[in-house]
Amino acid sequence: MAPLAPVGFWGDVTSSVDWCEENYQWSPFIAEFFNSWSSLAMIILGECCARMNPTGYSAFTLLARSITVVGVGSWLFHATLKYSMQMTDELPMLWAISIACYIALTMQFNVNRARVKRLLTLWTLLVTVLAAAFSGKVQFFMFQLSFNGLSLVMAYMCWRAKVDLDEALMGHVGALFGAGIKVYASAALVWLIDTNLCSYVNGSAESVLPFNMQLHAWWHVLASLGLVYLVVLLMGHYCLLKGIPFKMRYVAGVFPYIHAE
Repeated sequence: MAPLAPVGFWGDVTSSVDWCEENYQWSPFIAEFFNSWSSLAMIILGECCARMNPTGYSAFTLLARSITVVGVGSWLFHATLKYSMQMTDELPMLWAISIACYIALTMQFNVNRARVKRLLTLWTLLVTVLAAAFSGKVQFFMFQLSFNGLSLVMAYMCWRAKVDLDEALMGHVGALFGAGIKVYASAALVWLIDTNLCSYVNGSAESVLPFNMQLHAWWHVLASLGLVYLVVLLMGHYCLLKGIPFKMRYVAGVFPYIHAE
């Protein structure tokens, strides 16, 4: 847990989790300053994915815009540390991963699209209702179980996409899988350290570091970049399956950009 801090503009903390950043240290109006502003990474990269979509498939635009919504919700959550704002962060994350699952499953398997859509919709609605009915550690555990479970499904689907791209001699696009997993794994590592080892990395007397490295803020940046790699991978795979000629290049050597020829 973060160190005790003065109560700011938004009052007492009501969220089920309070991150390692000290509250209201930099502004009386923003509970977690760095965690809030780093959420812009999701907003910016989500909009970049929406605008680059070369597939003509609206589901990819919806997926990208859902990442943007996660970024907005994350900003509101970290700025206020209110439970209602926590839901604007966590529930859109669940909706976004459900959209990604729908795209990948219907793209790679000969399944009934309407049935897959109904099942994923019912699942997200169920988790949404349960999140509204519970709070505290129970709610946090339920969200993590659901989100991480679907994330594992997506990791498998992205691996399948990589295999297809490699076989089509598009290994430079398939390489996005390895890059995305590495970046996202790095993000998960800093999230785990920030969540479970806060007192050792927050710059306090017990800390092994002289200052707080704001690891949760780095989670936002790294997770956003890892997601972009995997979304672009799926876009490239869709173009391959649909016979859409495309090219991919990197902007500033880091950000993958895909466009139809």
